Amino acid sequence: MRFNMGRLFWKFFFFFFLAQFTAVIGVGLTVWIDTRNHESAGIEAGPPARSAVEAASATLKFGGVKGMQALLDGWQKRRMPQVYAVDETGREMLQRPYSETTLQAATEIVESLSNERYVKRVSAEDGHQYLIFVPRFARIPERDARPLLEADDKPGGNASDSVDGPPPHETEGRGERGRPLRLFPFKPLMAGAVASLFFAALLAWYFSKPIRHLRAAFEEAARGHLDTRVGNAIGSRRDELADLGRDFDSMAGRLGNLMRGQTRLLHHVSHELRSPLARLQMAIGLARQSPEKIASSLDRIERESERMDKLVGELLELSRLESGVTSIDREEVDVSELLKSIVEDARFEAEAMFPSPSARPVIQLNEVSRFILRGQPELLHRAIENIIRNALKYSPPDGTISIESSQAEEGVMRLLICDEGQGVPESELQSIFQPFVRGSTATNADGHGVGLAIAKQVVEAHGGTIVAKNLTGNAQTLDGNELAKTGFALEIQLPYLAVLPA
Repeated sequence: MRFNMGRLFWKFFFFFFLAQFTAVIGVGLTVWIDTRNHESAGIEAGPPARSAVEAASATLKFGGVKGMQALLDGWQKRRMPQVYAVDETGREMLQRPYSETTLQAATEIVESLSNERYVKRVSAEDGHQYLIFVPRFARIPERDARPLLEADDKPGGNASDSVDGPPPHETEGRGERGRPLRLFPFKPLMAGAVASLFFAALLAWYFSKPIRHLRAAFEEAARGHLDTRVGNAIGSRRDELADLGRDFDSMAGRLGNLMRGQTRLLHHVSHELRSPLARLQMAIGLARQSPEKIASSLDRIERESERMDKLVGELLELSRLESGVTSIDREEVDVSELLKSIVEDARFEAEAMFPSPSARPVIQLNEVSRFILRGQPELLHRAIENIIRNALKYSPPDGTISIESSQAEEGVMRLLICDEGQGVPESELQSIFQPFVRGSTATNADGHGVGLAIAKQVVEAHGGTIVAKNLTGNAQTLDGNELAKTGFALEIQLPYLAVLPA
C-alpha cells in the first residue's frame, strides 16, 4: 500500500502542531518566568519546593512543633528541598542559619497574599507563628552535608560564621556567589514539541484518512463504478466524516438504481415501440401490395400511431413526475365529485370493452363521507383513472369493481379500489408500480405497464401512499356492502383538509 499524504493532511498537521507547540512554549515561558521571579528573591518556587512547604505546613498544624522538628530533621538527610521554619523572633526551628534577605522576601510574599503556595505562615501550639519556606540552594548535595545558605547578613553572624559551602563539584554551573545558573527549560519544551509533533500527525492522519477514501470512491464513481462503497473503509467511527461516507454510499446506491432503471426503461421503450412500428410497416406494405385494402391499412396505421402517441405521452408524464419537474398547483379538491366523474368515464369505457350488458363488469361507488383535500385535480384524476382502468382490464366480464372512500385516521382519507380478477402473485406486489412491469397474469391484457407507476408518483407527490394487496375471504365496506371474496385491491391514503357528510 502506497503511503501518500495529501495537502489536507499537511494543513491539519501544521495547524495542530503550531497550536500545540505555541501552547507548550507559552506555558513553559510562563512557568519559567514565574519561577525566576520568586527565586530571584531568594525563595525556591519550583513544584518540589511547593510540595515540601505544603507537607511541612500540614505537619506543623496537625502534628505540632515536635512533629515538625522530627520531619525537618529527617529531611536534612534526604536529597530534597530543605524547608525552614522561622518564628516571629527570627529563630529557626532547628537553629539553622539563614539569610535575612531571604526571610524578608518570604515575609513580603506571605503579607502580599501572592503565591502562598511557596510560603506559608502557620500558628503552632507553642504560641509562635512560623514562616515556612525553602531558601534558594538549601539542598543536601551529598550524604551528611549541611544545608547551604547565604551568610552575608545572617542574624548575629557574618560570612565566616556560615556553614560550609557545597562541595567543589556542586559549584560547577553556578553564577556569582555560588548561585546555580537557571537555564531556559529546553528539555521539557523539546519533550512537549515532540509530543505535539506526534499527536498533530496522528490527528491529521485521523481526519485525512476517510477523506482520501472518499476521494478515491468519487474517482471510481466518475469512471462508472457505482457499486463502490466507502462504509467499510471508514470503519466504525461516528462523526460527520462517517456520515458523509454513509451519504456517499446511499447516493451511489441511488445513482446505480437510477442508471439501471434508465437502462431498463430504454430497453422496455424500444421493445414497446418495436411492435407498433412493425405493424405500421406491415400495414404500409399491405397497402402497397393490395390497393383495395388501403382503407383497412390506414385504420391500422391510425391505431398504431395512437398507441405510440399514448405511450410517448405516458413516458413524458412519468419522466416529469420522477424528476420533480412537474409543479403541483394545489387547490381544494372535492374527492366525491372527482370520483363521480371518473366512474362515469369508466362505465362509458366499459361499454366499449364489453358490448354485452350481461358480461359487463359493475362499477360500484361507495361513499361514506365527502373529503376535501389540497392537490391538483388533473393529476389526481389521471392517477385514479389509471387504477380503475387497470381494474377493468383484469376484472372478469361479470365481476364487480368497488370504489370506497372512508377515513383511515384523523386527517387521512382512504380510497380502496377492488376488483374480482386473479390478483397478483405475492412476490410481484412491490414491483407492479415500476414502469413496464406487469403481473404474470397480464399476458393478454392491453397496455404498457406505465399507468400504476404514474399513479404512484402522483399519490406520493400529494403526500400520500399507495399499497397493492390480494383479497382473500370476505371483506365488508363501511356501509355493509360486501366486496370481492377474492381479487385484487389498491389502497390509497391521502391527507385531507375537511370532511363533509355524504
